[in-house]
Amino acid sequence: MLVLDRKPLTPAWASPMRQALEGVQGYKAGMTLAEAGRRTGLSAFSKLASNENLLGPSPKVAEAVMTAMSEPHIYPDPHSDVLRAAIGERLGVSPARLVISPGSEALIDYVFRAVLHPGDSILLSSPTFPTYEIFGRCAEARIIDVPRLANFDMDVPAVCAAAAQGPKLLVLCTPNNPTGNALKAEDFQAILAATPRSTVVFVDEAYREYHEAFDTFAMLDAWGGPWVSARTFSKAYGLAGLRMGYGVASSPELVEYLDRIRPPFNVTAVSQAAALAAWEDQDYLQRTVALTIAERGRVEAVLDEMGVEHTESHANFVFLRSPAGPDATAAHLLHQGLIIRPTPVAGGWVRITIGRPADNDALIAALPAALSL
Repeated sequence: MLVLDRKPLTPAWASPMRQALEGVQGYKAGMTLAEAGRRTGLSAFSKLASNENLLGPSPKVAEAVMTAMSEPHIYPDPHSDVLRAAIGERLGVSPARLVISPGSEALIDYVFRAVLHPGDSILLSSPTFPTYEIFGRCAEARIIDVPRLANFDMDVPAVCAAAAQGPKLLVLCTPNNPTGNALKAEDFQAILAATPRSTVVFVDEAYREYHEAFDTFAMLDAWGGPWVSARTFSKAYGLAGLRMGYGVASSPELVEYLDRIRPPFNVTAVSQAAALAAWEDQDYLQRTVALTIAERGRVEAVLDEMGVEHTESHANFVFLRSPAGPDATAAHLLHQGLIIRPTPVAGGWVRITIGRPADNDALIAALPAALSL
């Protein structure tokens, strides 16, 4: 008789995965067009949930992409040298201080893994981009959260007091996602002045193009400690689908450490070509940014007329409180062909991307009913 040696099933508590991951909730992205279609049966939507630039990228991007596609069998430049040179020249920084990544989220991952040991502390201010906490908990770091004020501005004195204690990593998101609030120069300066130079400062500037209020790099260099500023091609440049971001660091030595973590072929040749074409068409960028800011003002003016509470957003979205509740408002608008982002922020807040003028017309028409269900 054949006797099978059956090993008992491994119980859930003995998972081979790292224990630190047990309490981590993965990032929840905005609703896709395909999911919206399945839920409603509709075929046309204004996608106002993920802060994409619905005006699209520079027309020069399409030609650059087609040219890059002619050699798909060749690995991309692992260092993105041409793109780094172009970015460095315009920003006035050495290309050796630049790191290229597939979106700014990947750069967050690189920095957090390079800097944090288990038990190290991260200072942030919620509500903010959830990826900081996700990657922080994956690194087994300790989260120090200084909640934002009632209007979602950063509580600068409280952040200064916490920063003075010397966290390993300080995260500043400006303009902040999901609220749109931006730091003033004097507040940014005050926080840096309170922060020891042993702390690594990470500044998320994904929405920088919509709010260029002061020279971040100059203030960080004057502070004198280690820092990284994350920026992206996903928002104002309209390349969200191609996943392109970049970081400026305080020194080439810091970039060298990030390059030890960064995969050697982390961005495709197509993405590099598209980013270079978008970067070089600054006239198009300025026109689309100006239109988005004007459209944001138009939407905010309607919200004011309706008496709807909203933040002072400096990004390409509005953040508003819905008396009907975020999920009910989002569900109602979905059936009107409008995809927005309900948030878990206490008080019933939703985030709505500023789209094309026609998208915003449809939103304005649908909002009164959606907010008063």
